[in-house]
Amino acid sequence: MASERESSVSEEQRKIRVLHLIDSLELGGAQTVLFALLQDHDRSRCDVHLASIHGTPASLFYERAMQSNIPVILLSPKRWLPIYLFQLPVRLMLGHYDVVHCHLFASNWLGKTFARFLGVPVVISHDHCNDAFRSRSVFVTLIDRFANGICDRIFAVSKSIRDYLVDHEKIRSDKVRLMPNGLPAGPSRHRPREYSGKVVGGAGRFVPQKNFDRFLRIASLLHQMDSAYRFRIAGNGPLDQSLRTKAEELGVEVEWLGAQPSLDRFFKDIDLFLLTSDFEGLPMTVLEALQAGVPIAAMAVDGIEEEFIDEIMLLTPTSSDFEIAQRIVALMADPDALSAQTQRGLALVSSRFSARDQIREIERVYVDLLARKQRRD
Repeated sequence: MASERESSVSEEQRKIRVLHLIDSLELGGAQTVLFALLQDHDRSRCDVHLASIHGTPASLFYERAMQSNIPVILLSPKRWLPIYLFQLPVRLMLGHYDVVHCHLFASNWLGKTFARFLGVPVVISHDHCNDAFRSRSVFVTLIDRFANGICDRIFAVSKSIRDYLVDHEKIRSDKVRLMPNGLPAGPSRHRPREYSGKVVGGAGRFVPQKNFDRFLRIASLLHQMDSAYRFRIAGNGPLDQSLRTKAEELGVEVEWLGAQPSLDRFFKDIDLFLLTSDFEGLPMTVLEALQAGVPIAAMAVDGIEEEFIDEIMLLTPTSSDFEIAQRIVALMADPDALSAQTQRGLALVSSRFSARDQIREIERVYVDLLARKQRRD
């Protein structure tokens, strides 16, 4: 009996202790990416913990985090209550982590700095979005460059993000690894569609980069062209009230669904997913829509332009709203084109965007970097 206990303890000690750190457990593509990865982490090799810079049990993804059977650490109840500045280093010291894997800006800046200072062997950065926020300010760019410079590896979800880090922040190219987003393992959620409906959906955070104003303008034109069109939007954010006001001004009736912890039901109830973002990394909403067999029209920006050819309808950002509305009407009137597009999308998702494949590759990077550190020591 004693030898069995000793063997069990020894096995636990051989596991890689990993802390994933993210800014919040609220609505966001990075959160969706992270939970897809967490679902397929190899628990026999990795002892995984999740920490959020701020959040409470009422946070959108908290229940999902608890269901993952991964220890969840909330470092501060509010964004602007910086208890995390004290909690995070304490947790890092007590956790004896081998790897700290950081997601989003605050986590990348604070987590990588604390982890490196406190001697965590491997520090990882996960770059989810080519956000103009860091390029518009010299100060922010310098902070981002410093934090990226002290980590061991950066996973970039799109080539445009990787190019930005190498070309503008002067990060060594061998440090930045392309790691497209992935979807959880399991059977496709696709169901046969008749493509007879005209429900157009949008989903995401209500922030400037998502440009839901343009979604509403296109929706207004679609309704003028055909009164059968209906519109549903899932999400929330600081622009919530201004978007509702805009919809009223345009005379567009929108079913506002609020933030959703899962978009499964949302995708079942729409006939086209429209994404009007000004810039993106590689949006999980697009991958989820493809997996659900939903036709997509999306602005050809960043990772979207890089990854897709004819699996979705790529929209030129400089096109007029009227031109885009005309293209959507033409697509929705062609069931054969819709069916062929969704079939191509399903094939691409299953072959390229697997969260299980992604997390296995990430785990191999953990092992390789830890081995290098041990050899140097």
